[in-house]
Amino acid sequence: MNPSTAPLTFVAVGAGPSNLSLAALAKPHPDIGFQVLERNPAISWHPGMMVRAARLQVAPVKDLVTLVDPGSPFSFNAFLKAKNRLHRALVAHRSGVSRQEYEQYYDWVAGQIEEIALGEEVREIDFRSGEFRIRTANGASHQARNVVVGVGRAPRVPEYAKPLLGDGVFHSSRYADRRAALTGGDVLVVGGGQSAAEIVLDLLSSPTPPRSLTWATGRSGLVPLDDSPFANEWYNPAYTGHFFALDADRRAQLLGSQVYSSDGVTEELLQQIYTRLYEIDYIEPDAPRHRVLPGHRLLGLKPTAGGYRAVLSCPESGTTTDEFRDHVILATGYESSLPEFLGPLTDRLDIGRDGPGVQLDYAIRWDGPADRRIFVQNAARSTHGLADSNLALVSWRSAVILNAMCGDTRYELPVPDLAISID
Repeated sequence: MNPSTAPLTFVAVGAGPSNLSLAALAKPHPDIGFQVLERNPAISWHPGMMVRAARLQVAPVKDLVTLVDPGSPFSFNAFLKAKNRLHRALVAHRSGVSRQEYEQYYDWVAGQIEEIALGEEVREIDFRSGEFRIRTANGASHQARNVVVGVGRAPRVPEYAKPLLGDGVFHSSRYADRRAALTGGDVLVVGGGQSAAEIVLDLLSSPTPPRSLTWATGRSGLVPLDDSPFANEWYNPAYTGHFFALDADRRAQLLGSQVYSSDGVTEELLQQIYTRLYEIDYIEPDAPRHRVLPGHRLLGLKPTAGGYRAVLSCPESGTTTDEFRDHVILATGYESSLPEFLGPLTDRLDIGRDGPGVQLDYAIRWDGPADRRIFVQNAARSTHGLADSNLALVSWRSAVILNAMCGDTRYELPVPDLAISID
């Protein structure tokens, strides 16, 4: 990769789905100069959670480009055709697309876009002489009129657990790396979302399972994903605009009430887990012991001789119990944070209680020139709604950002209809 000499239209940091979408939409426009910088040596999408049961929670048509440019050569269907699997995929995908196959798709797209540079970790972004200056760990430097930050959200870990992180206590994002060490041990999985459920099924179905498995979630039950038609209206661009216009308190209320349309467990996976528990209880007496504890919140975690003491509280019964386990897996979700490489610009950004102030076009408010902007991908849930951290609108958001950077309409984005009234 040769360092840029002339200012690019944009430099994007991170080559996850969001910035891959941006690159795929920018590629057909030769006047758009861009570079995508990814610190990892290969395209990987949540590699620590690539278990066999992992499947997309959205329709595969919500890929990197199709909802904006159905004829794009970078669509998921174009990938299937290029790999000569389109006809079989139509039959196989009735139960959804595996995350492994979607990662193959992302890698295929990245391999066709030479502006994506792997193994390039961004160390610092500053603004000098009217341009953004991007410096990488390898010594490369770039100049750009715009910057797009798409580094993904960081694992959320309770404060009391952070000093204990390691081989025995770890976030679900590290599960695949630590899976082998769980064989024969006593394992506690904490969390009630899709990641927790995928881990539970994987452990219970393994030929080398743990000795025992306890699944605890603070939720009152194991709640299925709300995939109903009207809930899916919340992932429509028209609803995003409506959500953005609300005051902060109302947005926070809606995020809480709508959460199971994004953070629930697919009904198919819940059925698979229940069926597996039935087999263990009545058919396979030598299978691992298990306990499922809805309504149990993890309050604390302490190291003990050879393991950990987990303090679980059940508000419904008013009881608190100690659980002693060899391993604790924290499927506690993710959160957005300001990347360290933006340090030189922090004082110039509008940062509030919920993080940087993000405009409707995903640009951070700052004190720099109006035509020099910093955009964020997958970091505006509090202002743009649940769809921001979901794959549903990845192509639409990228097109919004691209149009804003170019100052013209590269992609037509008519406001879609809604079945629900939001007036």
